[in-house]
Amino acid sequence: MQAGPDVVYCIPKTKSFMKLRFFTPLVILLFPLFTQAQSQPEHHYVTIGVFRMHDHAIAYTDKANKQNFNAQYAIHAEKQLYYVYLLDTEDKKKAYNFLIKIRVETEYKTAWVYNGILGDQQETPAVVKAPVIEEPKKEEPVVETPKVAETLKEPITDQPIAKTDSSLIRKEPEKKPEGKPFYFKLLDKESGEETEGEIHIITAAAAPQYQSFPANQTVYIKKPASGLLQITTVSAGYREEVRTIDYVNPANSTAEVNSQQEAIVAFPLTKVKLGDYIEFTNVRFIPNTALLQPEAKNELDGLINLMKENKKYKIRIHAHCNGSDPRDIVSKGNSAQYFATDPANLRETVSAKRLTELRAELVKKYMVSEGIEAKRIGTKAEGGSTMIYPQNSTLSGRNDRIEVEVSRGR
Repeated sequence: MQAGPDVVYCIPKTKSFMKLRFFTPLVILLFPLFTQAQSQPEHHYVTIGVFRMHDHAIAYTDKANKQNFNAQYAIHAEKQLYYVYLLDTEDKKKAYNFLIKIRVETEYKTAWVYNGILGDQQETPAVVKAPVIEEPKKEEPVVETPKVAETLKEPITDQPIAKTDSSLIRKEPEKKPEGKPFYFKLLDKESGEETEGEIHIITAAAAPQYQSFPANQTVYIKKPASGLLQITTVSAGYREEVRTIDYVNPANSTAEVNSQQEAIVAFPLTKVKLGDYIEFTNVRFIPNTALLQPEAKNELDGLINLMKENKKYKIRIHAHCNGSDPRDIVSKGNSAQYFATDPANLRETVSAKRLTELRAELVKKYMVSEGIEAKRIGTKAEGGSTMIYPQNSTLSGRNDRIEVEVSRGR
């Protein structure tokens, strides 16, 4: 951890000070010049894994280093998680260029950039308080007041405070949630670490009742008419798992039951093998538009630089959206803006397939405007045919995405 800045003391040459210097010679005033501690510059870490267990972070770092990477790890002090990364730089452009290269040319297809500070540098520097300037005190003359004879008062007798018997206080019983407690645990199959996601449950076959719960916490579920729960896991970057749970006796479905009669159901998840398909983490669109969010620029610029370095690379842009219903959207129209709305935008009603066609073409046009030959970029409008998440789930917005298929050519 770096030391804080030095504190410099000086005497400012101001008129008010000169006046004080000549007319109050016994008062010495120091005006500390406090410089605010400069905040650490933001770092950009090309990250390949996050772990709660220290040993797992060490093992994953060693694995990457055996593949000739310069992998390191550092703790996120607030979250108490260990981030394993391949690059730490203050240059955002450099980070995203390296990220795209890693995604295209290595097994780390789901790598991402963490922007912030990791390790000891996360500690917040102490706040330096503004100096307190002491003004010379004026001495007031002391006037002695004649003493008045004290009046005798009756002694005060302390009365015992009546205590309330806590057993007599009526407590409202805590209302227990309806149903049986379950804990659905999503685990990375390789590391054994818990991973974020959702649990989707169908509780009836004839008239399906759909429920969604966050993973890795206790939830209460009412007994279904069939006595069975059909569980589907949803976790970004992992294959979905489907399992049927016996509600009455969860132990029959490889679940553990703890002393609180809570059924713990573990799902070891396998990471998606994307091959040469890359799902871009931050290439997202402004809702109900064929316009890119500003955050998309970093990853797209990284892909552009990779294609400039490797002239044989060709790509095909696959655009997806949430659902197959027609919708009212805003498209680029005659605007020159790719990452913001503009009065020159066009409003229209389009099909899901047309929306994804506009989005794929928008990405292509931006890349061409940055110097990539149009013949090296193909597009495909997927519509809502290959959604990753259920249309009405909390993760449904991630169905609006771009995937890039890379062909290295000859």
